[in-house]
Amino acid sequence: MSSAMKLTDEQLEQIASYLEENSEKLCSNNNLIHLRPYDLQIFERITRVEEELRNQRELIIKQNETMQFGFSQIDKRFDDVNKRFEDVNKRFDDVNKRFDDVNKRFAMLTWIFGIGFTIIATVISLSSFFAK
Repeated sequence: MSSAMKLTDEQLEQIASYLEENSEKLCSNNNLIHLRPYDLQIFERITRVEEELRNQRELIIKQNETMQFGFSQIDKRFDDVNKRFEDVNKRFDDVNKRFDDVNKRFAMLTWIFGIGFTIIATVISLSSFFAK
């Protein structure tokens, strides 16, 4: 059960006119702030500044995301270049192995020629020594 009273239009008009006449007194008694038009303009400006700051923050976040994406692309590019250098290093390793093999063959040929010339020189010396 509700104990609310129903007011007539005439009573509502009387209440409205009373509030209009005594609004300043009521506001000052209840510590309510009465705003001047200039204060309203300041609040509107503050609201616009806050909106602009929010927009700028969103733009900065978007730019940061874009830069992070660009940095990730650059990192991928560096990884690709590093893979290419690794491939080149593998090729150089293969070439170095070939050079090592060739050096071993030259060393072996040097020993063979040295031993061969020594044997020939010994045979010639012995044959000239015994031929006399």
